[in-house]
Formats: sequence, structure tokens, C-alpha cells
Amino acid sequence: MRLEILTIGTELTMGLIQESNSSYIAQKLTQIGLGCTRKSSVFDDIDVISETIKDALLRTDVLIITGGLGSTSDDVTREALAKALSKKLVYQPILAASLEQKLKCLKQPTPETVLKQAYLPEGAEPIKPSHGTAPGIIIRHRSKVIFVLPGAPSEMSRMLEEAVVPFLRKVSDQRNAILLRKIRTCGEGELAIEEKVKEIVDRYSDLSISFIPKPGEVQLQCRAQGTSDQARVLLDEAEEEIKEVLGSLVYGVDEQTLEEVVGKLLKKHELKVAFVESCTGGALSHRLTNISGSSAYFWGTIVAYSNEAKKRLVGVSSEELLQHGAVSAPVALVMAEGGRHVAQVDIALSVTGIAGPLGGTKEKPVGLVFMGLAWCEGSYCQRFQFTGTRNEIRIKATQSALNMLRLFLLEKFENIGSEVS
Repeated sequence: MRLEILTIGTELTMGLIQESNSSYIAQKLTQIGLGCTRKSSVFDDIDVISETIKDALLRTDVLIITGGLGSTSDDVTREALAKALSKKLVYQPILAASLEQKLKCLKQPTPETVLKQAYLPEGAEPIKPSHGTAPGIIIRHRSKVIFVLPGAPSEMSRMLEEAVVPFLRKVSDQRNAILLRKIRTCGEGELAIEEKVKEIVDRYSDLSISFIPKPGEVQLQCRAQGTSDQARVLLDEAEEEIKEVLGSLVYGVDEQTLEEVVGKLLKKHELKVAFVESCTGGALSHRLTNISGSSAYFWGTIVAYSNEAKKRLVGVSSEELLQHGAVSAPVALVMAEGGRHVAQVDIALSVTGIAGPLGGTKEKPVGLVFMGLAWCEGSYCQRFQFTGTRNEIRIKATQSALNMLRLFLLEKFENIGSEVS
């Protein structure tokens, strides 16, 4: 089954916003054994969109379109789709009534322009919206199927998972499925990871692995082909072997995040953690609080950015700052110990470093970061040297800090690994 994705919006073709819908859709399709053959974007123009749709239908079986379903003047996807298929737009009274009721509940008027969303090409089926007002569209054209989804990622993803994926799962050929599994690692670079799993890669002829470096981690994209059951069994076997070889370098699978894994460990062992952040400026706590229910294990963050804040908030002395500097192992340790004392928690983690692009010296270059961890039995510090832009260094610092905490929890409370000294 050949499948294409078309995203629509002048804001995309001008580079005003980063297009993410097609990547999300492609990932979801891969999970059910379908591969995307082409992705493209076009601007808001009826003729251009119409011609693009007609061209796509010459070479593909399924076309998924996102964007241009709203009520403003530049939302012209419905009109373009009708033109491409030589169909009329037909008013749907039930859709109109649903729109009016939704706006009434929101205590908003129903302008005439909103009702354009109640028009669908002849023969089309609507996909009911949950949050917005724009319905999605499913329409068959000869032997082809076209799905049109809103451009808003939250609404698009819901319609994709509730309407499009179940439809395609039924009609796809599961005898030649392509399944994907993502194994996420942290702690070593791409080449080192590849060398460790080389023997596994060579042994599985129906398995391919791509090594994708991200800030602070390496993802192993495992791709298996065969019947749906065969591919799943192959991925399960390979995953277990990779985990055995890489050990605690593996922190999660598929869409698991490091903050989720750390949160589960803290919750499991009924531990409370606090952060003392300098160069990350609260980014570390932002990641942990992205997890619903994190208040069960997260006390909060002390952002001790300036030297004065380090002295007042967590007890770093002027002598320590003068002798060692703010970016140093002794100061990182005092920050962690002071943070634990202030917060009265089980564990405190500190981060202090030079994110750049200014502030580096020969002795302490940009990207140098020290992290301290304190708990009831003592404290220790780790030194890191990161590269990249200011933002990349901060991301790598938060990733390494969460991984440092994960490894500590595995060592002390799960009896796994020997990373903590």
C-alpha cells in the first residue's frame, strides 16, 4: 500500500512555524506496519492544492492531508479537494447544528464564516472534532482513500488515532508489515553504542538498526519486516538482547522519556527529590513537572543562578566561591547538600556550569558542568564537558542530570549496575 502525507499552510512553506504533523503521522503509520512514500507541503492556494492532490492520487493509494480546514479566508482545503475530485461541496445540516451547539456552549456567536466548515465534498464522511469546530474528512475516490485532518496537532493526533489508524489497520496487508521500535540510551556516544550492538545487528538479517543521536542521548531505531506477528517477535528478541548488552545505558523504549522513568523510580521507592539549578535555570524542574502526578515525588527547585543566590539560598560560602569558583565540584556539592537541608528531602541534585557562548576560559571552557547529588549517606559529584549551542548545552545538562539521578536510584534502590561510587 502506497501512502503519502500532504501538509497545507503558507506558514509552513515560509518557515514561520516548524511542521511536525507529518512526522507524527509517519511514526504512527510505521507502528501499524505502513510506510510513508512521500511527504510534501504546499501553501494556501486552491489551484496549487488541487493540482498537488491530483498528482498525488496518480501514484498513491492513501493520501493524508492536514491543514486548511478552519473558518478563515485562507482555509481553502475543502474547496481545493472538491475541485481536485470534480465534486460539489454539499451543506451538512447535522454538522451545522453541531457547530452552532458547540459555540453556544462556549457562549460564542456563530458567524457565517464558521458555517463553511459544514460543507463537505459529495460522498465524504465527517470525522467529528473534539476540541475545535473543524470536522475531518474521509472520502473514497475510485480505488483511493483520502483523509483530511485539521492542522492543529492536538486535534489532528486525536482524529488520526481514533479514525484513520483503525481504518488503515483493517485494510493494510499485515503479511508484509514493517514494525518499528525505538530503544533509548543515555551515557555513551553513537559510535560506542553501535560497536556494542554490532554483533546483534549482523546476526539478524530481517532487522535493521539506525543510530540516531539526540542531545544527551542515542536512539536505536529498530525496523523489522515480515508478517505482523513475525516482525513483533523479532523486535522483542532483539530488544532483549540489546538491553542485555547495553545494560543500564538503556533507559526506555519507544516514547518513554527519561523524566518518566526517573519519576516512576522515585514514586516506587517513596522518595522526594529537590533540585538546585544554576546554568539550567529551572529547565530541569520543567522536565520533571511535565509528568502528571510529579508532586508525589518532587519538592521543587531552587534556582541559584547568581553567586549571591548560591550564598543566600543554599549556603555556599564566599570563601568557596573565591577559592574554587561557582563552576566547580566543591560548589556543586555544597549546593546539593544545602538544597537537601533546605528542602528536607531524601535526595537533592545540583547543576552548575557554563552554558555559553560567553564566560568560558582555558581552564573552564564553555560546556563545563558539575553536578552534585546528596542523600542521607553522603554526597558525590560528577564532571561533564558538553559541546554545542547554549540551548544544546542546557538540554544535554538536564539529560545528564536526570540520568545521573536514574543511575543512582538503580544502584541504591534496585541493586542494578555499579555506576555510583
